[in-house]
Amino acid sequence: MTYFEFLMAIASVVIAIGLTEIFGGWGDLLRSRIAPQIDWLHLSWTVVVVMYAIQYWVGIWPYREVNFSYIYQVWFLIIPTLFIVLVAFAITPNVNPDEDLRLRDYYLSRRGPIFIGLAIFVTTAQLADVIILGDGFSTIGFLLIVVLFGPAFTTITWVHWVVMLTNLYFLILNAFTATSLPG
Repeated sequence: MTYFEFLMAIASVVIAIGLTEIFGGWGDLLRSRIAPQIDWLHLSWTVVVVMYAIQYWVGIWPYREVNFSYIYQVWFLIIPTLFIVLVAFAITPNVNPDEDLRLRDYYLSRRGPIFIGLAIFVTTAQLADVIILGDGFSTIGFLLIVVLFGPAFTTITWVHWVVMLTNLYFLILNAFTATSLPG
């Protein structure tokens, strides 16, 4: 097993924990006796978090050629996965089938941990590219970091929608940009 494969295994497990939390939360909502009213803003943000997690995992591929000599390089590669997991836990409610769950209220009450966590995730992912690969700090990444802090401090719904659509736009744009994927 190469060192890169070892790191991918760690990152894969951590990201899988976050995805399991979100998918399990969706399943819990579907199983609840009292069907919670779907909140499209909350649901959209859970999809964005899933997309961030998957794209980060795939984005680890360029590191396959790196000769990891120092433990701090491993930290910068793994730390973003920890923050995306924390965001997944923050955005996913515990569903009590006998309780009237208001997803919008839940989402707005957790906005601080969700968006500060997402901003830290994007920041640490950018730092990994800078520190390990020697890439420059992306202007788009910097703008996304700044924009992600907005919803953490406001309950104004249109701000949450604009930031979500902006993130979704860049995630989809990245998904359809040619890259050298495994295989």
